[in-house]
Amino acid sequence: EKAPESLYLCLSNSLRDTLPSVTERYYKPRFKYDANGNAGEDQCILFHSNRIALVTLAPSHPILSQKKEVTKVDFQVNTKLNRLSNYVSGKHKKGAQRLQRTSALCIISCSDGSQYTIVSVVPGKLIEVNERLTECPELVVKKPWSSGYIAIVLPPMVMDVYLLETLTSPQDYIKRRSGTIPEGYLTTKAVPEAQSVFSQAVDIDDA
Repeated sequence: EKAPESLYLCLSNSLRDTLPSVTERYYKPRFKYDANGNAGEDQCILFHSNRIALVTLAPSHPILSQKKEVTKVDFQVNTKLNRLSNYVSGKHKKGAQRLQRTSALCIISCSDGSQYTIVSVVPGKLIEVNERLTECPELVVKKPWSSGYIAIVLPPMVMDVYLLETLTSPQDYIKRRSGTIPEGYLTTKAVPEAQSVFSQAVDIDDA
């Protein structure tokens, strides 16, 4: 059995159907353990070179690690706040809802009765939530890093480097969570640094 440090993370589905003009090599994944305060409910943030951040689930999150059936993604996070009611305009993203690290983005319900609150992890402006999930909640499991992403957030410019440095790197994430990361997300083949640790070998969208 190989030691965790000899393994590499393979986020194997493409982001191209989400952001057609960019490829996976422009994203840097970072991780947040127990993102909403509950043990094991880890999340992955994909930072793009143009500063936007995609909020997604980490492979070790119970929804993915246990291959749960998602039945509903609800953006009504409380009685007064619906993330779908987010109207953004202009270069400076006027009208965007403001987010803190622990701000709830949605509540995911599964067929076994479990529910999970997904949080922003990064502070900033909410650019959009993935409305498609209201009609196709199964995408959260089938394509978590492409058409199943949760939301897009624009963090403050002054926090770009800080967030990348303070959230967990893929290497450290693997060392700590290798026991709960499903086998399909780990590879023994090193991915070139220029591709930002994304594997190009398997493209679910083209399969």
